[in-house]
Amino acid sequence: MRRTAVLGLVVLLAVLVLGVGDVPRFARPEPPARDVALSAGWQLASARDVTDDGPSISTADYRTTSSRGQWHDVRQMPATVLQALQADGTYPNLYYGKNLLDEVPQDLWKQDWWYRTTFDAEAGHRTYQLDFPGINYRAQIWLNGQLVADDREIVGMYVDHDLDVTAWIRPGQPNTLAVKVTPERSLQDVDGVELADSWFDWINWNFLGYRGPNKNPANGNSFVADRNAGVWKPVTLRMSGAVAIAAATVNTELPLPNTDSARLSIFTTLRNFSSDRIRGVLRATISRAGKPDVEVEKPVSLGPGECRDVEFTPDDFSQLTVQHPDLWWPYTMGAPNLYDLRLEFRQFGSAVDDTHQRFGVRTVTQFRDDDDRFPELGAGGNFYLQVNGRDFLVRGATYTPDLLYAYDPNREDAILSYVRDLGLNMLRLESKIPDENFAEKADELGIPLMVGWMCCNQWEKWPQWDDEDNRVARDSLRSQITMLRSHASAFVWANASDGRPPDEVREDYHQILTDLHWQNAVVDTVSSYVTDASGERLWDGIQMAGPYTWRPPSYWFSGKYRAARGASAEQGDNEHIPPFASLQEFIPPDKLWPINDFWYFHAGSNPDNTALTSTQLAVNRRYGASGSAYEFARKAQLAHYESTRAQFESYAALGWAGHKMTIYWMLNNHWPSFFGNLFDYYLRPGGAYYGAKQGMRPLSAVFDSYATGDRSRANVTLVNQTPGEAKDVRVRVRVYDLQGRLRDDQTSPTLTVGSGDTARALTLPREARDSRVFFVRCEVLDASGKVVDENVYWQSQANDDVGDPDGDFAFELHQDTWADMTPLNYLTKVPLSVTARRAPDSVGAVMISLRNPTKQVAFFERAEVTATRDGDEVLPITYDDNYVTVFPGETVDVRATLPAGSAPADWVRVTGYNTAPVVVPVS
Repeated sequence: MRRTAVLGLVVLLAVLVLGVGDVPRFARPEPPARDVALSAGWQLASARDVTDDGPSISTADYRTTSSRGQWHDVRQMPATVLQALQADGTYPNLYYGKNLLDEVPQDLWKQDWWYRTTFDAEAGHRTYQLDFPGINYRAQIWLNGQLVADDREIVGMYVDHDLDVTAWIRPGQPNTLAVKVTPERSLQDVDGVELADSWFDWINWNFLGYRGPNKNPANGNSFVADRNAGVWKPVTLRMSGAVAIAAATVNTELPLPNTDSARLSIFTTLRNFSSDRIRGVLRATISRAGKPDVEVEKPVSLGPGECRDVEFTPDDFSQLTVQHPDLWWPYTMGAPNLYDLRLEFRQFGSAVDDTHQRFGVRTVTQFRDDDDRFPELGAGGNFYLQVNGRDFLVRGATYTPDLLYAYDPNREDAILSYVRDLGLNMLRLESKIPDENFAEKADELGIPLMVGWMCCNQWEKWPQWDDEDNRVARDSLRSQITMLRSHASAFVWANASDGRPPDEVREDYHQILTDLHWQNAVVDTVSSYVTDASGERLWDGIQMAGPYTWRPPSYWFSGKYRAARGASAEQGDNEHIPPFASLQEFIPPDKLWPINDFWYFHAGSNPDNTALTSTQLAVNRRYGASGSAYEFARKAQLAHYESTRAQFESYAALGWAGHKMTIYWMLNNHWPSFFGNLFDYYLRPGGAYYGAKQGMRPLSAVFDSYATGDRSRANVTLVNQTPGEAKDVRVRVRVYDLQGRLRDDQTSPTLTVGSGDTARALTLPREARDSRVFFVRCEVLDASGKVVDENVYWQSQANDDVGDPDGDFAFELHQDTWADMTPLNYLTKVPLSVTARRAPDSVGAVMISLRNPTKQVAFFERAEVTATRDGDEVLPITYDDNYVTVFPGETVDVRATLPAGSAPADWVRVTGYNTAPVVVPVS
């Protein structure tokens, strides 16, 4: 919500029109109401080092220079304690090696911390508020020597604390704010809980967190040294008249299946901060370019100090039924069109307060299907969504902020740009909920969000909750739903993750959602782990059966394994090896090889994950043992590519009936880590990224790796995930052996496939049986014969077999047989020819041409744009494709696009599996 309010000139004539209690306190114009971010001039100190108290620290004449070693300048706010101390150089380079453990006192969470700043407050306003949407975990708020709120009131990492500070503010003068933060202190399973957040198994609790008496080895207390304590969301000074408009939302209802009209309902809250009765008019204006404005208003009378909910509905205002609305769609289905809502509280013909926000006209509905293929998951069918009456196949990933909650809007922009480049159509947030800017960006970009509470630790330790925890849980939900509810991107709220709240908590949660007019999907759990007293599974159609380790492509297409079907909240390879360039950024040179504790320090917590057991097994068995970190990382990109591509492809190619949702675990890295991701902490895409991108091409031909039947024949399926019909297309499949010889060439009949549908294009027998590994090249041809998509697979004559479905365990990798990809290590070397030029149609774009002049295959070629000849890849960056294969005598063009403000794109480096590195200048 953005505030742009003004208070107009108050005329004496108002006395004749309104009662005495309606007369403004000031007989002069007031300045525009506005919000000011308090982001500059902050300092930080440990309360262990500073013995002064709140009344003195929060005064303008308090001097911190005399204790220079105690007070730290905060480089950027918001900032957690440890992030601030890293940024100012106290504990530098925390993500390198074991610095996060060895270079930081591990008791920072046992100290209180003072945040302090001085700011000016514009004179002339009637009301001043300080908004703290994120303090972790509890705090005292001091302003100008006075205690505004104590640490019994300011509690909860996810509670938005909006404080009226009119009584303590000094308009037109410097004001001094001091916040004394107390970190989360409780230890679950030891002495209770506090409802902050947890990194659970996302970091390795064998190194980071509580390791003392009574620790639960299966459910560790993992945390960094400050437990993410501090002011972690932006602090805002709000200045307004006597009446302020709080957060609003617009609910939109479509008469499905028709979408040619929409009923709009507006809900907001007004608060009278004065001791007088205030009468005025609340006006709402809805606008969008090219559409007629919609305006409604109603009179409102507010008693002294009254806070009241106000609504406009189409039952009372017929103009709120709008015709032919521009709908908001996920970007994969259409345009994310947004409307503007302006709310004004008006007195005497002028606006006293004014707010502005955007919303989308769309309807999100949730259903359960009748799929009973795996009854052990539970009864009732799989969860699925429709958007504006159309089925919505979810292929998403789980987002995470930085491990220290570092606030970096540019990084957020880059991550969301990668989301669209990949083709993902949903982000899951398991707690770690950013400020509202994130949802606003998702609205603009058409990226749906699934948001909810964190698994396993505080938020699901209901028997350990005390009265304060119960209050904080409900206040946290109110705060987050109030923030999210107006956003078109907010699709799903999850009241829990792995668990399911007890009845009393669950009922209160649902009542809060109802009271706050939540119009989207709600689930109480995203797993099928919970059972009732009779053993019946209590689930909402979403499973969490994994896998959380690598699986071969055939696993996803076989139809045998329950985890690879239905609706999954999280699944995918949870042990990711980044490209070697990233490994060098955080593993010391002498610890790069063999794999050791420095690697494990940056891994997850589950037994196999913590030692990278499954990834090592998959890479070594398929591609052969490695003799260096460079070789291991190079081979790992192949394994990540093929597995991740298959996961996303299968959820489209195998059809809507049994495949509704797959959320990849995870999207990005919270720090340099081997924990699951599609791209690493440095925003360097690797094999998983480009495998996922290929797997989510809107129109593609998908090869199932001989996954079904006696495994002698493979299915090639045409997948159409575009918004429209794919008409008169054909699929061409060619098979090449390791020597680059064409061994088979087939083309399907002409096909027409509707949006969201599939068609069997070809059935492919095993070819090139004298070649232990062969290449399968699938192309989609449009009506003119032009290639509109290419998908290249490498296939072994030996099959992968994960074995009995009952032995498929989420965190383990076992196979009865393995595909043998080691012949790829002996491909004939190819002298690849590379040229690069600046694209004439776009600033920051580079066209890279890879020409193979030989009769051999140039395999798994990665292009990198660099600023200097020997420099690192310029990041962030997107390529229309990468890790490409160039067949004999052919040329492949790759387009790279750099965001504005990037380092110059002056060089291109290309490395391949069987080619020497080539470096060329960009002409």
